[in-house]
Amino acid sequence: MMVTHSHGFELEIRNELSGRYRRLVYKCWSRDNDLGWRQDWPDQQKDWSFAMSLFHTFFHCNFHTGYGRVDKQLVVSWEMKEQCGDRDKCTWVVKKDGLYLRQWKTKFFSNKYGNERWNEYVQHDVLQKAWS
Repeated sequence: MMVTHSHGFELEIRNELSGRYRRLVYKCWSRDNDLGWRQDWPDQQKDWSFAMSLFHTFFHCNFHTGYGRVDKQLVVSWEMKEQCGDRDKCTWVVKKDGLYLRQWKTKFFSNKYGNERWNEYVQHDVLQKAWS
């Protein structure tokens, strides 16, 4: 991966398949790195850390499950980081009906007097591509 910026970033792939066909097999690569084939079972994940480019990094991934397959280009860029939420991780989730991007929203709370405040991350999964 071309390292031109010092801010770190993580790309995560999670297997959240349910039902009869729960094994996930996938291979990801970028222009500079082949991340190899992986096999994950439900509740397993794989993440990669890398320095964020000033522009973008493309990861190409082939996902195979008993429900079908998806070939997807996962674009990691500053714009994508905003879509993923205010975290330093972009999470792609494999579910029974396809590949999802997990977005995180921050909810802010305070007590009734307003003198104590805290925030909480809430996840929201958005379908990016169904199995074919």
